[in-house]
Amino acid sequence: MKKRYGWILALMAISVSWAFQDSDKKAAEAVEVSALLKSSDKYHRTMVQVTGEVHDFKKKTSKANNPYTTFNLEDKSGVIHVYVMGHVDKIKDGDKVKVTGKFFKERRVGSANFKNEIDASSKEGGKIEKNE
Repeated sequence: MKKRYGWILALMAISVSWAFQDSDKKAAEAVEVSALLKSSDKYHRTMVQVTGEVHDFKKKTSKANNPYTTFNLEDKSGVIHVYVMGHVDKIKDGDKVKVTGKFFKERRVGSANFKNEIDASSKEGGKIEKNE
């Protein structure tokens, strides 16, 4: 009888750990830029989805020779910076897009400090979809 309870407890522990792992992968919340900027603590390190227009689109390469893309995303409520690891070829200035990515109130990369940015890199679970 004690062995049976031991197995049941072990299975329950595994189930709980899986539940906590999946909580990091919850669906992105659709928000406006103004909500991100006004409640940056609330959204820090969470998946968000923002729809807007692309401005200041740039493909760059880091000193370590890693390609990346940056642009500003403007909706009716404001503007926010977007970062994507790798070069994005399917969008340009003026395109209307839906950006899904992890919002960071502030983060440090090397010696650089970035504030109020969405990381839409696929490694962060991000994506960019062009609206037609």
